Amino acid sequence: MRDGIKFLLTQDTDLELVGSSANPDELFTFLKDNPVDVLILDIFLDNMEDIKSTNGFEICTKVKEDFPNVKVVTHSAYTDAEKVSRMINAGASGFVSKKSGYEELIFAIKRVHSGARYISVDAAKNLKNLNKFLEGMEETLKTENEFLTNREMEVLFLLAKGYSTREIAASLFINERTVETHRKNMVEKARVKNTVELVAYAVGRGLLKV
Repeated sequence: MRDGIKFLLTQDTDLELVGSSANPDELFTFLKDNPVDVLILDIFLDNMEDIKSTNGFEICTKVKEDFPNVKVVTHSAYTDAEKVSRMINAGASGFVSKKSGYEELIFAIKRVHSGARYISVDAAKNLKNLNKFLEGMEETLKTENEFLTNREMEVLFLLAKGYSTREIAASLFINERTVETHRKNMVEKARVKNTVELVAYAVGRGLLKV
């Protein structure tokens, strides 16, 4: 697949392929020494989704932290709404399904390079605020099945920071009983046993960054 993409990119006179990397260390070394406008990134590298290793979510986050001018286009076979939204929220400006043609990947690269956002049709299913996101009206991408309210997310964020019920209530100007109700509801929605598991669940789904 990588060789096919490299060949495709060399056929378009508007694009210049400056390099490719097979692993994260190689990638970041390359980015330090070479100007890159757009990075094409998969979610899982070399079919490593079943092995605990660095993935595209982590790489994208670090790329945007260390090289904020590099724009990221995700090119992946994994197009469920959760992974698409998580990748975009990690900093990617575009997402193209591997089921799409190479022409659409080229189109996405050019769109993202121009400062726009792009998500292919296959990757756009079950995204709640796609149009507003693409138009730049909202900065994060949400899925149809996101089940935590804005207030619950505020409580969850403070729980993850180690705040007590009393501290959360004071910070959000609500009473302690309301905080406990939100916490209980989130535990039930996530089908976990306690707050520790809730926070771990939220981090695993990309709802919280640690």
